[in-house]
Amino acid sequence: MIDLMKKYLDNRIQLIRLELITVLANVTAGLISSFLILIIGLFILLMFSLSLAFWLATVFESNAIGFVIVGGIYTLVFIIYLVFSKDAIDKKVKDRIVKAALDAENDLNDDDEDDYVV
Repeated sequence: MIDLMKKYLDNRIQLIRLELITVLANVTAGLISSFLILIIGLFILLMFSLSLAFWLATVFESNAIGFVIVGGIYTLVFIIYLVFSKDAIDKKVKDRIVKAALDAENDLNDDDEDDYVV
């Protein structure tokens, strides 16, 4: 009886480890995917920013003025973000991470229940 109990506990610990690894893998995959989308988006934004800066430079006949205007636009956007929406975005990101972890755990539990259906 004690051997069966030890074996049951070992199997249960192994199952919890595998579930944790699966949840961690799902969350990590989501974060990496989001990071890659962010990097690609930043490159696109960089190209448009350089284009706008050079276009403004031709309009004002000064490279410095074109780049300063674009820098000013980004500074204004940054200040607006800090003042109005930083907390809301932080909360939304945290909620999405927790939701992804819980969804992965629920998927595991649903799969486990399907295995026991007779």
